[in-house]
Amino acid sequence: MIITSTADFGRYARLHPLFATVHKELMSNSLYLFEERIALDGERLYASPTRSMGRTTAEAKLEAHNRYIDVQVCLGGVEQIGWRDRSTCREVASPYTAEGDIVFFGDAPSMYITLKPGQLAVFFPCDAHAPLIGDGWIEKVVFKVKI
Repeated sequence: MIITSTADFGRYARLHPLFATVHKELMSNSLYLFEERIALDGERLYASPTRSMGRTTAEAKLEAHNRYIDVQVCLGGVEQIGWRDRSTCREVASPYTAEGDIVFFGDAPSMYITLKPGQLAVFFPCDAHAPLIGDGWIEKVVFKVKI
């Protein structure tokens, strides 16, 4: 997991060939214009906006992905995200589906992070995460980066 500001994400561009494209999008200030999923490099890189009321910690389930890295960018509101090392998750709440590239766990997060506008978190397949926890309206964009 990486937690950083959108301005500093460029420091991590060497970690994945598509992170440079994500950084370019972050610097373009066009994130607020996304109304629906946008393909930036076919299925290798796309971005999806989310606008919703926050969930409680009890409602938010840990999830993980096998084929994609999540770059979750907070645009509005304050979002908490639960985290747990995927290798320690023992309770599968919903088995992995290749179509959605997602598995849900019933385990509790071992820690929580807080994102404010201008901040982001990167979740690799080893990072189980429970997003969209908060008291109010949350706006974000999630970049899905194929491994």
